[in-house]
Amino acid sequence: MKDCVFCKIIEGQLPSYKIYEDDFVMAFLDISNDAYGHTLIVPKKHCDTMMTCDNTTLCRVIEVVKKVGNHYVKDCGFDGWNLVNNTGKAAGPHLMHFHIHLVPRKFGDNAFEFPVLSGGGEDLQKVCNTLKFSEETVAKVDDENSVVLYTDGACSGNPGAGGWAAILSYKGKEKVLSGGESQTTNNRMELLAVIMGLESIKGSQPVEVFSDSAYVVNAFLQGWIENWKNNNWKTSGNSEVQNKDLWQRLLLLTEKLDVRFHKVKGHSDNAQNNRCDALAREEISKLQN
Repeated sequence: MKDCVFCKIIEGQLPSYKIYEDDFVMAFLDISNDAYGHTLIVPKKHCDTMMTCDNTTLCRVIEVVKKVGNHYVKDCGFDGWNLVNNTGKAAGPHLMHFHIHLVPRKFGDNAFEFPVLSGGGEDLQKVCNTLKFSEETVAKVDDENSVVLYTDGACSGNPGAGGWAAILSYKGKEKVLSGGESQTTNNRMELLAVIMGLESIKGSQPVEVFSDSAYVVNAFLQGWIENWKNNNWKTSGNSEVQNKDLWQRLLLLTEKLDVRFHKVKGHSDNAQNNRCDALAREEISKLQN
């Protein structure tokens, strides 16, 4: 939306003290600086209010509310948090872009006396540096009973020699898998990494998949794969879906297991993603030697 302040922040036209960001949601400190850690959680898709926000976007916002709130308690020393959302003119002044206020709390802080906040005034850049997510923190999973699966694929030539890798973690135990093919593509290796990881799981625990492949992750987060399935594995242009064999194999696994996909930044400071990348490239080297 042209004149929306939050849209301008999301697009980088205005500065912000960013705490967390993914493909769909952004969290940043409230510029009012009226309480320590007062955070705004905003969908990147413009929605005027919660009433007009579609359910998919709303669920993504709530997931980030939980992620940020839990991060503040587990990693930043807070004891809880308050949430506020103004919907409709009767609820009070609000910007015309749906957002949720999250105020982290400590016992006895007296910071929140609805609807007045007090106890802020600190330098926001210092607050931001203290509270923001590191790459490693973003990858933490709230549910300790989940299998954490990191995957990556690589290809030399695309098409050419390719490698894939998967690292599974569960209750302190780790399993490392990798392999390669002499003639393949990067996308097939990204898909095969997830498939091989999921196929190695024997139980029925929830699985959190972390991949730097937008091709893989967005197929599930943005509903591409359901559209392909419903369209007899044809694209919107009525052409055959590439790598249909692997997509169908992966879809069966996601229907069998409780799987959630997460996009991570590639070639950054995420240790597990970097390990997968190195393992996949080792497989390519084996094929080329």
